Amino acid sequence: MSAIISGIIGGIVATLTTTVIARNVGKAAAPGQLKYATFMWCLAIACVVFALLPVASTYVAGHNKEFWAKLFLFLGFGFAAVYCFGEAAWVQGSFDHVGIRFTTPWTGLVSIDFSGSASWYVLTFKSGKKIRLSTYLSGHQAALEVAQAQLTAENGLP
Repeated sequence: MSAIISGIIGGIVATLTTTVIARNVGKAAAPGQLKYATFMWCLAIACVVFALLPVASTYVAGHNKEFWAKLFLFLGFGFAAVYCFGEAAWVQGSFDHVGIRFTTPWTGLVSIDFSGSASWYVLTFKSGKKIRLSTYLSGHQAALEVAQAQLTAENGLP
């Protein structure tokens, strides 16, 4: 199989996988809760494994070639692992009809926009502050429903 065909197949599989995951985590495990589901923890662990594979191939199997490629694989996947562990452990919040406990209260909500390239919703407030809700954040659909109701009420729409 050529490299182009395998790249296209890999891209399609990655797109389908992330779409399915984003749809499945839309509803929160507990009402009013925002946090990453187990997917982010699994992704972090996978990054650790991929970061350690070049190290293992060098020290365990004795493959001492391609030092720079192995170094950049280690650093790249290592950075991704730290980022994913940080996101999974520390990004969380809660919401209800009164407010959201991230950084900005609901009052003054101006707009709700979706960024397809980043897969997140951007909630913009009068103060200029923004909250970005990733589509991978468990509970984001319920939070958006509350935000849309608040936005509708503030603008006097039915």
